[in-house]
Amino acid sequence: MSRQGRNTRCRCGSGLKAKHCCDSPRGPSVDVVERAFIAGEVRRATPLLRAIRVRGELAYYVDELMALPRDLSELTVRLPVLVDPEIAHLLAAYAADDEQGVDDIVRKVRDRFDTPSERARLARAVARLRHDCVLSRSLAAVAFLDLYRDDCPALIEAAVRQAAAIGAGVARTPFGLLVV
Repeated sequence: MSRQGRNTRCRCGSGLKAKHCCDSPRGPSVDVVERAFIAGEVRRATPLLRAIRVRGELAYYVDELMALPRDLSELTVRLPVLVDPEIAHLLAAYAADDEQGVDDIVRKVRDRFDTPSERARLARAVARLRHDCVLSRSLAAVAFLDLYRDDCPALIEAAVRQAAAIGAGVARTPFGLLVV
């Protein structure tokens, strides 16, 4: 078996050179491992994603993806107990039913939750839900692709919106509880 060169791309799929990833004495960073996990799920889902694209059903699955956090609590983000002014502003906008205010502030709050670890947490939750037959394989494949994208995933935004709506007391949890 030939040894991998230090200046070649790493076998784990991170996109980094081997000397900065798995061949490094420190090993890959947590962010690289999380990104590689999602990349592996996307690779396994590629045949399904191609079939979805050929049938022209991607928009349907993205709409379904945006609705998932309403029905599945594990697909919402966890808001901090001590909220900062931006999160407080988002909660107030939801409480006042100010859609424009929500749209203005949600991007700032969303970007704070868009981390490799949060993406991987959501991807692991999607994988569990797929394994338990709660999500279809096709919807899970679209979720993995969405979480792998470089720009902010739709699932992260939907998760932040649902968490803020629940935190503001204007939406019920998936179990039917109203948080006040």
